[in-house]
Formats: sequence, C-alpha cells, structure tokens
Amino acid sequence: MKRLFTQPFTLLIHIALAIIVAGAFVTHFCGIQGTLTLGEGDAPATRFDKTSGPGDGTLPFGVSLVRTEIICYPGTTAPMDFRSVLCIGEREITVAMNAVAEIDSWRFYQSGMGDGSSILSVSHDPWGIGITYTGYLLLGIGMLGFFFQRKSLWRSLLRNRRLAAALLLGLGFTAPAAMGANTGLPTMQRPLARNFGKMYVYWNDRVVPVRTMALDVTEKLYGSTTYRGMTAEQVLAGWLFYYDAWMDDFTATHPVPDTEKARKKYNEQLALTRWVGSGAAFRIYPYHAATGRMEWLSLTERRPSKMSMEQWMFMVHAMTDINDLLLRGRNVAANEGITHLINGQKKYAGAASLPTDGQMRAELFYPDYVHLVPAAVLLLVLGLYGILAKRQRGYVTAAGAVAGALYFGSVLALRGYISSHWPLSNGPETMMFMAFAASFGAVVCRGGLLRGALLTVAAMAAFVAAMADRTPQIGSLMPVLASPLLSIHVMLVMCSYVLFLLMALLAGISLCRRSDLHWLARLNAIILVPALFLLTVGIFVGAVWANQSWGRYWGWDPKETCALITMLIYAVPAHRTVFRGFIARPRKLQWYLLVAIVSVLFTYFGANYLLPGLHSYA
Repeated sequence: MKRLFTQPFTLLIHIALAIIVAGAFVTHFCGIQGTLTLGEGDAPATRFDKTSGPGDGTLPFGVSLVRTEIICYPGTTAPMDFRSVLCIGEREITVAMNAVAEIDSWRFYQSGMGDGSSILSVSHDPWGIGITYTGYLLLGIGMLGFFFQRKSLWRSLLRNRRLAAALLLGLGFTAPAAMGANTGLPTMQRPLARNFGKMYVYWNDRVVPVRTMALDVTEKLYGSTTYRGMTAEQVLAGWLFYYDAWMDDFTATHPVPDTEKARKKYNEQLALTRWVGSGAAFRIYPYHAATGRMEWLSLTERRPSKMSMEQWMFMVHAMTDINDLLLRGRNVAANEGITHLINGQKKYAGAASLPTDGQMRAELFYPDYVHLVPAAVLLLVLGLYGILAKRQRGYVTAAGAVAGALYFGSVLALRGYISSHWPLSNGPETMMFMAFAASFGAVVCRGGLLRGALLTVAAMAAFVAAMADRTPQIGSLMPVLASPLLSIHVMLVMCSYVLFLLMALLAGISLCRRSDLHWLARLNAIILVPALFLLTVGIFVGAVWANQSWGRYWGWDPKETCALITMLIYAVPAHRTVFRGFIARPRKLQWYLLVAIVSVLFTYFGANYLLPGLHSYA
C-alpha cells in the first residue's frame, strides 16, 4: 500500500476503475430505462414503457411528435440519418442518431422509425452517468501520467530500451495485372466496355460506376473478376446484350451440383443471371420523384406518371439504341451512345445527387491498382528477413516499413474519399488499418528483430483483409455508425491488437531462441502496458459512443464482454507483483502472452462472426 502512494498515477488508475464500477451500480439500481413510441398528431405522451429502474414509467412533462425526417445519402434511398422533431412544452427539440435530446436530466435517443411514427429510447440516470464519466476522465489522466511516473518497474525497464524514429520514403501502387484476349463469347470490344463501365448505376445502396457492379457480378458468377480473358465490364455487357449465348455457356460450364449447400449457391447464381440478363438489375435512370427523393429506375420499370416526355424518351431509347448499334457492328456509334447516356444521367440526376468526377475516377482506379496480396507477401518476406537474418541491412526493413505505412495509408485514404466517410466501418477496413498501424510502428522502431516482427504482423493483417476484400465492397455508412467517436474507438482498439499480436510473435520467437529469452521478455514487458492502456481507453471511448447512440454505455454485448475479458487477461501480468515475478521468470511471461493472444483473436473473429450482437456490422 505504501508503494501505491509513492506512485500516485498508479493509485489514480485503480481509484478510477473503482469509480467506474460504482457508477455502473448506481445506473443499474437507480437509472431508469424504457421506450416511448410517438405518432404524428397524437396527444402529448406522459407515460412510457419502462424496462428497468424505479418508478412507474411517468414523465414529468408531455412529449409529442411534430414530424419525422429520413435523410438519405445524395442520389440514393440509403438512409444517412433518422430525425424526430419533438415538442416538449413550448419547446421544439430534435433527436437524431448520435444526437441526444436532454430535458431535465431525461434523455431521448432515436431508436426506430415507422411511417409517421418514431420510437425513442428513454433514459433517466443523472447520477450514474456523471459518476461513470468522472471515472473515465480520471482513468485517462492516470494512464497518461503513468508513463511519466518515475518510480515504477515499467519505467526502469524502459530506460534500457529506447526507440528511435526513421525517415519516411515513398511508395507507388502495385501495377495492374495483364489481361488476356476474348475467347469467343459475344460481348463488347474492350475499349467500348471500358466506357460502358463509366456509366452510373444504383448498386448496393450507392451510386457507383457500372464497373463496380460488373466486378461484383463477375466475382459471384465465376469466382474471379475476369472470365476467359475478358474484363468484368465485358462479362456484364455480355450478359445484358447477349444473354442466350452467355446462358448456354454458363449451363455448359456449371453443372448442377450434388450437395445441398452447393446447390443453394448455384440457384443464387442462376437468379443473378436472370436479374442481370433481364435488365432489372440495371438501375441507371435517375428520376426526381414527387416526394423530393431521388429514385433510380431499371431498364424494365415503367415510366412514372409525372415524368416529363423528354426524360421518358431518353429512358426508352438510350439503352435500346446502344443495343441496336452493337448488333449492327457500329461500335463507334455505340460508344457515342454510351457517352450520350452518361451525359443524360448527369442532366437528370443533377450534380448534387451524383458522386464527384474525382470519386468516380478513384473508384475506377481502385480495383486496378490496389492489390493487397502482393503487398502482404512483400511485407512478410521483409518481416521474416528482419527476424531471421543474423547479418542484415537495416535500411532494407526500414524502407519496407515506410513503404507499407504509405501504401496502406493511401489505400485507406482512397476508400475514405470514395465513400465520403472514415474507412473503418467493416472487417477489411479495420484489418487494413491494423496493417497500417503495424507498418507505421515499424517505421519508428530501431532494431531489425522488432521491426521485422511488426512487419510480419502487418503482413498477417493484410492477408486477412485481402481474403475478405477481393472486390472493393465500399458502402454507405449506417446512420448509427456516423460518429467520430466510433473512428477513435476502432483506431485505439486496433492499435492495441497490433501490440498484442507483436507480443505474441516476440514470445514465440523468444521461446525458440533461448539466447534472446531475457531480452525479448523485457521488451514484451515494456510493450504490455501501452497495449493494455490502448485497449482500455478504446473500450471506454466505445462506451461513450454507445451512450450517445443507444442510451447506455454498457450492454453486455458479446464483443463488449469479450473485450472486457481480454482487458482483464492482459491486466494480470501488468500488476507489479505478478510483473516482477514474470520478469524474474521470462519463460512464464512469454508462454502467458502466447496463450493470451487467443482471447484477442476470439474477440475480433469469434465475437464478430460467431456470436450475434450489436457489433455484427464489423
């Protein structure tokens, strides 16, 4: 106990954790939670459906719904935000996703929305949230101050292991793969198909180039983004304009499978061919509906009653004329027809409803020049070189680290530019950020072994991202995820995962290299504390985001629970008594860290893909 008082920030961390637990108890026993459903035009409501807490579900004021609003992404019907305008007394307040309305310590969160109705989460927890957030603040101060606390075992270890920064170098994108020649199936010529791929289409709740749709369709039908030397645009054009020939080829090359699982996939592929071949999948005609929303009509849809005759003639003839010109072999005129169709799309959609020209060029650029597997292989080779080579040239791994950081940083920036939001909204993007963080960590590290281990971690993350991202699945951001706190939460947690994987890799190396056992154990002991702090802060930033979005900062979601367990597992060797014992017995520390990585892997993969919960989006 005396030692704790000589280390005030260590003491503050423990006090903060106790305050956070106390706040959770106050919320559980004294906080009120419930739901309130309001309809437009209904009388002010003073009661709600209470789900937990004291009281009988009565509000001290009346709440009525003035109107509901669904804000869509420009040019799409994909929701960007849900908003409810409430009237409380004589005041009008707006509730939206990640925008909480608070009146007299009563908080209202947007939970759901129907036709002329709104579902709100209700929370009354004036003490619990304040106590918990005070604990979060003190915890952050304690963790920050810990690194400047002189009389600590961690600081004494650090004096022997100082890391230096390195200079940044440049990186280009991987060159595109060569394409083979067409092998007989009727389709567009390649230059014509390239222009065809520049048309706008509404696909997966986004306005994208036809090329993005072509990549998805070709991947689903043939397991690759090319077929018989033809580009994805040629494949898609073949199915649209020459359906019978392509259907005969598909039937000949795709026999009906025997197993039920394979037959299900085969039936899905058949349904996709009919959807594409009929033209129903090609939602290429923009139309401003009477409601004010932008709609995208397919080749098979009827003319809306209020559509102008000029636009209707464009809708009827644009693609039909291209088809006729192709059948007559007039490719130059067909290419002009495609350009005319693109110009018509811009005219009837309006610039505000379409991606910018820069975003369209970036999305066309992405699949040709961004290849994660070659980058992962290169980093893996350099990482193994840094780990295994006894005599190595430091500038080789340093250059690889800089190249990796710039490469993955550029890929993430490109995806963010295309999607207009932080590229941290799905599994491949979080893995790419992890590869970026590991590569950047290798840049600022001195020493071939540590740098090589970080490059190996980056390579592993890049391989996982490549397996899940064979085509650029870039989508609109779910309304609840549109919060800066989410991006901070993901970045902190993924950085901690990089350090946890690094520790596991170093532990495995040290157990194989007995001569380096003590040195690598001390290195892992240094890394352990910042890794644990990053995860802890990431968890509590996520809790603040959850409180803004759902009205609760902890819901025992499977991933929340797994992350908490992971934090506790890594907190065990971070405590001074255990810490000192592990340093004295380095083999035990390395085995512990090697086994503990299982909790990290299950938290990311198991909780995401095996256990249902609020984090299934990731």
